[in-house]
Amino acid sequence: MKKKVLIRILPGLILAVLFAYLAACDSRTGITDPPPPPPPPTPNPYGEGNGKITFFRTQQIDGPITIKISDKTLNDSIVWTVTPNCDTNIAASVILKKGNYTAQIEGSIFLCRYDINVEERKCKLIDYTTCNGGYVGCYNIDGLWLRTADGPCPNCMGLKVFFENGIGEVVYTPPGCRFPIGDIKWKDFNINNCTMLDRARDQYGGSPAYQKATLNFSHKNAFIINSESGQIPYSRIGTSYDKKSIKKNINTGNTPAKRDSSPLRSGN
Repeated sequence: MKKKVLIRILPGLILAVLFAYLAACDSRTGITDPPPPPPPPTPNPYGEGNGKITFFRTQQIDGPITIKISDKTLNDSIVWTVTPNCDTNIAASVILKKGNYTAQIEGSIFLCRYDINVEERKCKLIDYTTCNGGYVGCYNIDGLWLRTADGPCPNCMGLKVFFENGIGEVVYTPPGCRFPIGDIKWKDFNINNCTMLDRARDQYGGSPAYQKATLNFSHKNAFIINSESGQIPYSRIGTSYDKKSIKKNINTGNTPAKRDSSPLRSGN
């Protein structure tokens, strides 16, 4: 009789013990195996604290291309037909510590800047083909400049200004233009904020006064002067000028209209 009773209750006891064991394993006080340790982090392919920047273009740009960022100078001669892999080893690329940098890219006349945040472990692509997403910034203005539009001053398209040693001197003036040869047209150029003082005169060539002007470059050899008188475009046409030719210009009659000191509206 006892044996039959034991047989009847034995399955129930087994189930009860199994349930208690499972409950203990799922409880906070149950005994379980500790979780496995997390896998070690993947090593940074660029070195601890570093990130990578890769520069590329998809169109030809005149002249050798140089890229300056931090204390590095890169040369880029490849024109890509497709966007390259960021980690390709044939593109112009640089590994830098994480942080903020400014890259300056130059061709024979091409000029573009990018403000770049380098992030640890990340590689970033910079497509500088048309300076998309970048900005031209400022550049030195040494050399011979040609005024390519009258702007606020009739007859002044074709005016030439030679800039050196911080001074921009008129070296050629078209007939009827109000700025005489030898006039100090530009001074106090500041490359950091791209400003200078630009001399303005009234319609008779009198009332000379300097106006603060901002220069907006489209590339190395072209900018627009923005001042209270208006906008005036110039293009760089040379890097030197023979000062002896100034006298020749004067002798051939390329002088401004008669100057007068009447206080009229100034123009650049």
